[in-house]
Amino acid sequence: MSLLEINDLSLWYGDKRVLYDVSFTLEEGEVLCIVGESGSGKSSILYATIGLLPSNARLRGSIRFKGVELLELPESRKRKIRGRDMGMVFQEPSTYLDPLFTAGAQIEEAYRAHFPKAQDARQRALEAARLVGIPKAEEKLKMYPHQLSGGLKQRVCIAAALVCEPALLLADEPTTALDVSVQKRILSLFRRIRDMGKSILLVTHDFGVVAEVADRVVVLKEGKVVESGDVYEIFDSPKEDYTKLLLSAI
Repeated sequence: MSLLEINDLSLWYGDKRVLYDVSFTLEEGEVLCIVGESGSGKSSILYATIGLLPSNARLRGSIRFKGVELLELPESRKRKIRGRDMGMVFQEPSTYLDPLFTAGAQIEEAYRAHFPKAQDARQRALEAARLVGIPKAEEKLKMYPHQLSGGLKQRVCIAAALVCEPALLLADEPTTALDVSVQKRILSLFRRIRDMGKSILLVTHDFGVVAEVADRVVVLKEGKVVESGDVYEIFDSPKEDYTKLLLSAI
């Protein structure tokens, strides 16, 4: 049984259809990249998986996580999975982090949401910060988001997503707003997370990112899967013209 199984997933926002019978699987300890142009429906797959779609969204198909059909769960059950078993890293950390709270308080909050009686939230936040490579973690966690660089903000977001030790990390264009050197460090971090046995579902429009971290690739165009396979197969012998076009943009 795969960790995540998505079968014939279709999505509408009101009357507009954005996903067409999307199917793929994600195994434990694997990085799967969904790649495609902006507007192809990549991020919608992540939000459907973690249950954060807007109220006008309508889904058809199946999303199974650890054998459980997520689309049949009540919101109360989804809340327990969200953050605890699945972590989410958003594209722009500045819009995700609350400017009124320190970095450490926000990581602690992510932990306390699922372990409200735990006495070790501060220690767990510090451990998560060190795990993601935040230098001088004790000092940095006392800072507010505006005092941190873009790369450190993203590491704080990743630490918040990992503090409960989820089996699956969802990442929505996590390096888009970062400069090249910081981007490489974040991608190296994702490889280390994979090596710890975690699974990562990463959305990107950049095949350069795919080359850095992916084990397998799903190519999405206008809400449809046009090609999928092992990362070496996709790079060495792409079958679809659209995939070749994306590869030529590296």
